[in-house]
Amino acid sequence: MITVTRSRFLSAPRPEVWRLVSSVERLPEWLTFAEAAETLEGEEAGRLQRIHGHWGKQRSEVDQRITVWEAPRRLEWRHEAERLDGKPSPVFARETRFEVRLEPEGDGTRVTLESAQVPASPLKGLLLRLLSGRQLGNAYARSLERLDSVVSTAAQR
Repeated sequence: MITVTRSRFLSAPRPEVWRLVSSVERLPEWLTFAEAAETLEGEEAGRLQRIHGHWGKQRSEVDQRITVWEAPRRLEWRHEAERLDGKPSPVFARETRFEVRLEPEGDGTRVTLESAQVPASPLKGLLLRLLSGRQLGNAYARSLERLDSVVSTAAQR
């Protein structure tokens, strides 16, 4: 299993941060990979959502199923389908999970983003480690910066 984790302190209470991270419509405001997002069906645990973005120069779509909904502490989804330019993307991981954890810390919230991928084969695992580990880590760090900015802007209103 390949795990990538990034964490950041935000000076906002956990319920305020939860409203942002649990809303499909607000994902593009902070999640680096999401240029657009939509709910396909359901609510909370079991919800199926789709994010639209780019992976390199290709358009990407990822269908995600919410597998854990523990308001206002933890949200997790699993990738059900991934497409590049409208076609199924190459399968590098048999399973991809993404988790958002919110922990109270002083007057604010410690936000942790973590992905876990089960490689489809040993070779693909090596490629995932070499090519995507650093890229994902940097994307998660940027997402946390964006989330901090969105939370700070909302607090100033």
